[in-house]
Amino acid sequence: MVASAPLAAYGSTPPDAKGDARIFQNGQLHLHVANLPRVPGYYEVWLINPTTMQMFSVGTLGGGSDALLPLPPNVDLDSYSVVDISAERYDNKPAHSGDSLLRGTLTG
Repeated sequence: MVASAPLAAYGSTPPDAKGDARIFQNGQLHLHVANLPRVPGYYEVWLINPTTMQMFSVGTLGGGSDALLPLPPNVDLDSYSVVDISAERYDNKPAHSGDSLLRGTLTG
């Protein structure tokens, strides 16, 4: 394992929502989440640079509690160290909705 982060409820998310993020040597991000609130759209996974607040999407969570997502091979985890799971709507807008549900900082 390269890095990991506990994910905690963020903002107005119910406090029992939680998760874990683990990044493996093969460049895969494994997520395990629990008690996410129901949303009318879908859950999207982001990496955020906490210094610049730049972010990019690494994929979506399906209906289950686990997901395995490939990361870009050139991702700089020292800079993009925050894992964020947001609630997104089917609105054809690729930007972050501003509605973060879970968030955590990767440590290696």
